[in-house]
Amino acid sequence: MKKTILFLLCLIMATVCPLFAEDIAYDMEAGAFIAENQADAFLTGKTSYLIEGRMVSQPTDVYNQLELVSYHVENDGESVILTGVLGEEWVSPVSKVIATYTKEDGSALSAEDFTSSLDSKITLRTISEPDTNFALQVPYGTVVRVETAWGDILYTNASEVPHGEGDYLVCRNVDGQADLSDVWVVNGATFPLTYDMTNAR
Repeated sequence: MKKTILFLLCLIMATVCPLFAEDIAYDMEAGAFIAENQADAFLTGKTSYLIEGRMVSQPTDVYNQLELVSYHVENDGESVILTGVLGEEWVSPVSKVIATYTKEDGSALSAEDFTSSLDSKITLRTISEPDTNFALQVPYGTVVRVETAWGDILYTNASEVPHGEGDYLVCRNVDGQADLSDVWVVNGATFPLTYDMTNAR
């Protein structure tokens, strides 16, 4: 019963929230928050952890309940639906998946691993990448608006989902400098499970 209610709530959020995304009250834009808190940013990178991926055989809609973002994937032979550590889903090109993940045993992936088993989930292991990113935590309760490099509008700490002690703004490390042209949001409940916390402040 609880699972059914949770599913219905997620379905309602997936339908309604995108319609009102621009009406979300937020405290500041990402650029302003970063400028005010850049001293608290720290060097990090992906750790090795397991997720799942599948290539679908028909047009499919998925919803990332941690980011309030909906995705539509076509049967184009290129798009893979990924399921994260807290059940969140998103879409990624198979070429990026192959470059970012391995099979569970650490061996290399190929496009055929997905195309030969449409609609079947494959366990994937993230390739550990130390010191590839900078991260800055946004305290729980503070809503920051982020316009990503790929055109999505994301908000930190904006939904009724777990955020731990607060979401994180993450960007690439380019020669020791934070690349602020491409900033995205990582949910605060998943960040400690997926990123290196050694230098966290």
